[in-house]
Amino acid sequence: MSDVVAHWLPQLEDFLFEHGLLAVQIFLVVGGYLNAKSWVGALSQAEFHFFSRLFARYQRLVIPLLAALSLAVLVTALVRPYFEHSSLSDAPTFKQVVAHVFLLQDVLYLEAFSAGVWYVAIDFQLFVMAIVCAWLAHAWQIRSGSGSVIRKALGFWLLLTLGSIFVWNLNPLGEIWGTYFFSAYGLGLCVGCWRYSGIKISHPTLGLLILILGAIATAYQPRIRMMVSVLTAALLAWYEATDCKPIRVIKLQWIRALSKASYAIFLIHFSVSLLVSAVIFNFWSENIPVNALGLLISFGLSVGLGRQMHLHIENQEPTWTRWLQWVATFVATCTGVWLLG
Repeated sequence: MSDVVAHWLPQLEDFLFEHGLLAVQIFLVVGGYLNAKSWVGALSQAEFHFFSRLFARYQRLVIPLLAALSLAVLVTALVRPYFEHSSLSDAPTFKQVVAHVFLLQDVLYLEAFSAGVWYVAIDFQLFVMAIVCAWLAHAWQIRSGSGSVIRKALGFWLLLTLGSIFVWNLNPLGEIWGTYFFSAYGLGLCVGCWRYSGIKISHPTLGLLILILGAIATAYQPRIRMMVSVLTAALLAWYEATDCKPIRVIKLQWIRALSKASYAIFLIHFSVSLLVSAVIFNFWSENIPVNALGLLISFGLSVGLGRQMHLHIENQEPTWTRWLQWVATFVATCTGVWLLG
């Protein structure tokens, strides 16, 4: 549908195609910032529950993902005879199924069943890297008994962030690894824990230092994604300087509801868009107004169904029993599609 509407609004398509992924950098910085905030208190305790936090994160990411992938596999099989498009994946294989369950499809160079699965895998990789650093800082603190555990974690995160900015992020083939994106995620981690590190540098000064780092990184090798990450981190630093005063518009009920459901909406939008596109293509393939309406319908359905998915799947307590249930559902769906050919 977007290809047809592009004849009407070519500048909009060009902008989204070239710059739409810049939003990912904002998500990563804010994600690191919020995780650092959630770990600050735990790091100061006598015990840091590494595995429980790691498994909880995996379950929260993967359970709704498996539900969305089950739908994506079904929709893809349903529309394949009537709709030819590069976004349609081939019939699932056993290796692909196992790889998706453990978020390994990209590092194994396997085709994904849905758009955006790569981001979920990257998010989990970044979480693992960050929490390993937090666990190492906690273990170091317990062993040494001196200094600041937050400062130790900050040091680990900062080293990985600099390594990503000046080494790993320079290789475009590294996008399947969390190290490539730690340049953004790590900036958020550092800003999120700065207040508790005891370093006598104010947040406005921190924001200025982040901008200087961004200028050095840009001089080393210009990257627009890097600059978006730097600007986002600097804004968060200056937000911290206001003592994190609430932003009134964010407290509106409908914004909070959409925010909570955003992950589910993100996961389900591919299946919805694929189904609506197939219908529009078969009946009004060249009609620009109808395709534009199809985009709006796809957007509205994605939000509505994503909200329901959040309420009835994502919002339930993640457990290994529920994980097994959704793994079984996903495997059964893929097996059925494979058998029916």
